[in-house]
Amino acid sequence: MLGKEVAASEPICRFVTGKDYYRPSDESVRHNAFMPNKDGETSVYRTISLNDEKIYDLGKRFVAPKKKKPIKGWADILASRIMEQQLRVDPKLHPHHRHANIVDWPKDREKNRLIAIKLASESELHLLAPT
Repeated sequence: MLGKEVAASEPICRFVTGKDYYRPSDESVRHNAFMPNKDGETSVYRTISLNDEKIYDLGKRFVAPKKKKPIKGWADILASRIMEQQLRVDPKLHPHHRHANIVDWPKDREKNRLIAIKLASESELHLLAPT
């Protein structure tokens, strides 16, 4: 059972749907993966106690249809790394009870970019095997 608050020790994932979110050359996460949307949020999922198959299923069922792109993989990061940047992981429960948003981004786009670069560098990319 997930808590109402996200624990610092929880793994969080950001689904990757294209090469704008990762570098194929070294399989690293690009900062674009973590940049907030126009509403100042970055959509993520809480993945504590899920294996890779279940994480992929979440993305396939809830992210791919919305993005109209297949899931290529995901970037894993601990919630503590996000919180260290004075951001919060806010549970949203829709479209799935594991959904959350990274919120409290600064209003300054350049500051957001620097934070996103830090988050990307501290995340681990999991790419799906080509089919």
